[in-house]
Amino acid sequence: MNKIEFDKNWFILEVSMKLNNFFSKFKNPSHFYRCLSQGNWRFLKQSNRSFFYHFSDGMYRSVIDNEKVSLIFFLRIKNKSNIQSITRELTIRIKKLMNSPIKVYGVGEMTKTDNKLLTSQNGKKHYNPIFKRRKNHKETDK
Repeated sequence: MNKIEFDKNWFILEVSMKLNNFFSKFKNPSHFYRCLSQGNWRFLKQSNRSFFYHFSDGMYRSVIDNEKVSLIFFLRIKNKSNIQSITRELTIRIKKLMNSPIKVYGVGEMTKTDNKLLTSQNGKKHYNPIFKRRKNHKETDK
């Protein structure tokens, strides 16, 4: 938790979708993340895969509750000066996958549930890491 709590480059993005709509398009939350972060769809001449190089670290978890699926992403942006434009572009890319409500907020506004999970040793197991296999990546598309 400390690496997130005291680093101003982290932010939280939450996507909520109707359960039926979500599962008609995606197999599971991991499938949604793969489509978002590794897809070849282009926006402003940049693929989703290339766009995700703006982030240096991250994790996400999913919640299924009351006929909706929520994906909660914790993302660390490499250059905080670009945070407004990058988060705006990320919301556009998400809406291209599935038009749904998106909330973006700071780490200080995280829910009590996320706070408890991130401060508990076993709670961290509820998050899927992002960028695990992308340590040696190129910054540009081919």
